[in-house]
Amino acid sequence: MQFLFSSIGKKIQIAISGIFLCIFLIFHLLNNLTLFAGSGTFNQMVEMLESIKPFVRIMEFGLLFILLTHVINGIKLTLDNKKAKPTGYSLDAGSEISSLNSQTMIISGIVILVFFLIHLGYIWFTYQTHNFITPQETYYDVVLRDQIGYLGHRFTAIFYILAIVLIGFHLKHGFQSALKTFGILRDSRCSFLYKISFLFWGIIPAGFIIIILSIQLGFISSV
Repeated sequence: MQFLFSSIGKKIQIAISGIFLCIFLIFHLLNNLTLFAGSGTFNQMVEMLESIKPFVRIMEFGLLFILLTHVINGIKLTLDNKKAKPTGYSLDAGSEISSLNSQTMIISGIVILVFFLIHLGYIWFTYQTHNFITPQETYYDVVLRDQIGYLGHRFTAIFYILAIVLIGFHLKHGFQSALKTFGILRDSRCSFLYKISFLFWGIIPAGFIIIILSIQLGFISSV
């Protein structure tokens, strides 16, 4: 337990929970890509998930636990680092870059958390409560609503895109930090993992952005 809550233990918890969150993003993107297949396919996918809701609920609570583990340990590690350095040292280029990366992770983490809460508060909550505007409205139509909080709304879409870009930066630095935590350096045998990580911090965020832009440009529409 002492090791688990030590500095390196917290880093390992952050790294492992971050990897699990990335795996979730893969499945979430695959689900959202069915929007391109039309309302019928997307609605069938959501209805299938509705049919196994108890199992989905267990996964959601597991995801919440992983998210809290990631956020709480990130905050604790940041506070511990500040306590360990109550006074500033003479700065060099390396320390300035490290400080900038840490500050960027904190800022992007806060924006991502706000984005996550907005996403839950609108689309996820509407799905859970079946709070449809009309009896004819479907899950597919909810995503495309031209209302604040939904992807058909221009300013919401812009905020989502900016948040996803920050998620990309957060994931990039997070993966690099996680690999270093596990002792994997760029000149090691497993250096290829740095390249594979581009799938998570480059391809996956780009996929979500493409979906949002497609909705805004009318390539994905309820018509």
